Amino acid sequence: MPYHLTIVGAGLAGRLTALYLTDPARRWAKPLQLRLLDQQVQANRFEPTAGKVAAAMLCASAESAVLPPELWPQARQSIQLWRELQQQMPGLWLQQQGCILLAHTSQLEQLQHQVRCIAQNPQASAEPLNSRDLAALEPELAGRFSQGWWCPDDGQTQTESFFSHSSALLQARGVQLQAVSEATLDGSNLSLSGQRQQANLVLDCRGLGASAVWPELRPVRGEVIRLYCPEVQLRRPVRFFHPRYSLYIAPKPEHQYVVGATELESASQHGPAVRSVLELLSALYAVHPGFAEAEVLSIQASARPTLATAQPEIRQQPGLLQLNGLSRHGYLLGPCYAKQLAELAWQQLHQRPAPQAAPAVQLSATLPQKDSQ
Repeated sequence: MPYHLTIVGAGLAGRLTALYLTDPARRWAKPLQLRLLDQQVQANRFEPTAGKVAAAMLCASAESAVLPPELWPQARQSIQLWRELQQQMPGLWLQQQGCILLAHTSQLEQLQHQVRCIAQNPQASAEPLNSRDLAALEPELAGRFSQGWWCPDDGQTQTESFFSHSSALLQARGVQLQAVSEATLDGSNLSLSGQRQQANLVLDCRGLGASAVWPELRPVRGEVIRLYCPEVQLRRPVRFFHPRYSLYIAPKPEHQYVVGATELESASQHGPAVRSVLELLSALYAVHPGFAEAEVLSIQASARPTLATAQPEIRQQPGLLQLNGLSRHGYLLGPCYAKQLAELAWQQLHQRPAPQAAPAVQLSATLPQKDSQ
């Protein structure tokens, strides 16, 4: 009889975990049947899923000032893991050409503080840039800034690319991608729309959807703007320290940019505030006036699951594994924690007898078309 595993939560953490559970290199004692459940949220004016709204930056060095030191090794490991995942999903867009750090004249001290934090990280690196160096790396910035720093090992991926290619690969590996309207967990007991499910192991990757069993979780709101701007040709992510915001600009394929900065302690499910949008766009214009001609594709907000320690956490008990608290570093830390979660699942199933699993429940709902292609 095969192992029956269910992952609740088909966002970034759930998908990464499913990829590691179904990795062909992993040897299971019995065949594996895996369900990945996507709990649908009520339609709103903005996309509430943190994994889809994120800029998907992999900037371990540039994030040193806000990344707890004990997480630096995991951040570096995850960047390597993203390269390995790209080998499994050759179409996955992945870039590792570094990240540029810039500052408004009045914010040079903040930039220097960031560099000092990087210097304290033995696994991080940053190289000073004069105006000539900066122009060589990013010709679009020539003559606009007299100095900056370059974190050569940093990179980024793209949310749309990851969700699309992970859906295709998981389906090819036989994973059942199912949408459900209501999923509840009481310990390791999973119910879907009030109907009790049985599985050898349940993995809870619901983020804020797991607040009932993680009462210490809090939402940290993020707001981003997506632009189409062929007039600007930035090639690398840019962190810009502005009097109002610490801004990031992440260039994506097809002349698109993801721009964001705000980090608010709020569970609001409303769209971004007018003031936030105006200040973001104003700071963006200070980096390059060519953004004045950009087309606004979307203005989005999301609430990211954050624990008091600002660090992710894995919990386990017989029949249940839980991962939560990736917060603003989901793409930077996700592969490392998801791989660990998959390993714990393997250990739990191979170190104790597997209980009899019920037949898979037939669900009428399917994943949204855009996410299953």
